[in-house]
Amino acid sequence: MPNYKYYINRVIILFALAMLLSTIGLASRNLASLSLFWPGNAILLGLLIRFPSLDKRSSLVVLYLGMLSADILYGTAPVIAAGLDAANILFIATARWVLLSNHFTRGNPRRLQALLHVFPASLLGAAVCALAGALVSERYFADELLKAWFSWFSEQMSTSILLLPLVISLPRRDELVQLAGALRDSTVLPLVALLVTTVTGTWVGGAGSLLFPLPALLWCAISYPLFITCLLTMITGISEIILVAGNVLNIQGKDDLFRIDSLSSARLGVAAMLISPLIVALSTTSNKKLVARITQRADYDLLTGALTRSGLSSRLEMLITPRKRPQGFFGAVFVIDIDRFKNINDTYGHASGDYVLAKTVECIRQGLQASALVCRMGGEEFLVLIEGISQPRAFLLANRLRHSIEGNSIILNGHNLSVTVSIGISSLNINNVNSLDESIKQADKQLYIAKSSGRNQVRPEFVL
Repeated sequence: MPNYKYYINRVIILFALAMLLSTIGLASRNLASLSLFWPGNAILLGLLIRFPSLDKRSSLVVLYLGMLSADILYGTAPVIAAGLDAANILFIATARWVLLSNHFTRGNPRRLQALLHVFPASLLGAAVCALAGALVSERYFADELLKAWFSWFSEQMSTSILLLPLVISLPRRDELVQLAGALRDSTVLPLVALLVTTVTGTWVGGAGSLLFPLPALLWCAISYPLFITCLLTMITGISEIILVAGNVLNIQGKDDLFRIDSLSSARLGVAAMLISPLIVALSTTSNKKLVARITQRADYDLLTGALTRSGLSSRLEMLITPRKRPQGFFGAVFVIDIDRFKNINDTYGHASGDYVLAKTVECIRQGLQASALVCRMGGEEFLVLIEGISQPRAFLLANRLRHSIEGNSIILNGHNLSVTVSIGISSLNINNVNSLDESIKQADKQLYIAKSSGRNQVRPEFVL
């Protein structure tokens, strides 16, 4: 797409989103005061972070014009609208700078860095926005400056904590399958606990009732994916704010000794409470990623990308255990050995030998179905497990694989390092990982026969 068309599309998208979200906020506005709920700032900021292609210098101008248009169309006086929307843009600009700043922590990937900075970004963005907004409120709505500041600050702070992590953590298309799988493996108990504690807090009442859902939210944070945790915290927080605003949940009693109103108090209390599950969820996600990286190193051979023995055991456990099939895992085992590999190391060096290993495994993968398990047993010997294949078909496949490796040209620094392989085959029918060793032992015997008979051949355990 030409650059100007892309620019026009981006402007239209941002302008339309700003108008839509502003209209939603305006729908909750009392003509003599400000909106009860203003989601636009947090959502628009989150979209700029989540989709870097939207985050351009001109984006703030487009967003401002969209908000201003919605305000004017809604009947707000232009001069008042200009001041209110300037405060909104100040929140987005200030919080964006904090979210992407390297002054608070070391540089991280964009989304992770932004999530780590949600609290300071919300705090500073809400404070700056509230200062500008309070001045407008004092000037045009005759509000007291301090009360107006508290009202703006509490609303922007709570809304940002509620919505910003959710938008930033929106899963990519390639993450949806992983998200669905994690949900299938999760228990529903944390969600039930969250519902029970929220209802109980509403029934009990009082300021402490806002904290009733916190333990359940922390349980959700360590049990569910980050996006789901952010979704649950948002729903819980909005529910509590609505209950306070509707006088269903009374958190201050009937006296008038408090410095700020119940709604502002609830907003700040909810914001303070919900940052804890976010931190726990981020910590849990980081730990899971660290474990995944460690597992990747333990389960896969770094040189060839083939499974290690421990990695093969883990994969088989996942394949066998959940199925609980009476017939177990059946098919064929190939033990593949590169012929005269020591000569390559001795003649051309170990770096050349490593190159040959990597290229040979690449050729093996290309010659097999995607579900085949390829494992490096050590040195130049590899193990292949193929599920659901008959003995005659296994022999034909192994022979075709041998020809493919023989014809695979491996050239490095002008030297022809092409190799041949010998392959031993045995049948496979196992119900647990430990019974794999016997099949490998039988395939190893056939491999020995193949090598002692001249190499570059396939030997099956069975009689064709």
